[in-house]
Amino acid sequence: MMGDDSDDLISRSLFFISVGSNDLFEYAYPWPTPPNRNDTAFLGCLVDHYKTYLQELYAAGARKFSIVSPSLVGCCPSQRAVAVTHNNDTDEFNCFGAANKLSRQLYPMIDSMLQGLNADLDGMNYSLSDSVGMAQMVFASGGKAVNLTVVDTACCAGTGRFGVGQCNTSAKLCPNRDDFMFWDGFHPTEEASFLAAIEIFGDTGKYLHPMNVRQLAAL
Repeated sequence: MMGDDSDDLISRSLFFISVGSNDLFEYAYPWPTPPNRNDTAFLGCLVDHYKTYLQELYAAGARKFSIVSPSLVGCCPSQRAVAVTHNNDTDEFNCFGAANKLSRQLYPMIDSMLQGLNADLDGMNYSLSDSVGMAQMVFASGGKAVNLTVVDTACCAGTGRFGVGQCNTSAKLCPNRDDFMFWDGFHPTEEASFLAAIEIFGDTGKYLHPMNVRQLAAL
């Protein structure tokens, strides 16, 4: 059983949570798309499970939640490579279209769920990051909007297309990782994470709703 000090710590904590990225990867893979696949039902199940997690954290004393929605998961190097082998199922950013379609559908569902939960749970406050919108801004400019010059290839690269492969002692490292969006086939570089964190903390309403993390922390 937690003591009073632990209960107080939990109640004052900010919980940083992301949801669904790995599930979206796995769900988007089958090709051709099974005729009985129901994207809405799948995404609804993800959101319902996530809602339960938030309710459990609230019951444990949490009142402030900073929530980062899944980004355009189809744009990471590993998924760009998948798109090439899946009948070139690419979108306007040359990313894996099936995976990005799921990302775009999921964000408004998370948003709606949080609005309902906020109305039901007394004292709950949250900040939701529209990571899809942020990613679209980056990829539409080819990275220029945030001074990144390589947005499709891993910095810690394997031998495959887009640098896909194991990021290990035999991998080839890029000369300047601060120029790259992705460190490996899935994960952003430190620079990309830093830029996202700055936006999440201080955004004035374009990508963060209903408040940014600075405002959330000040409550």
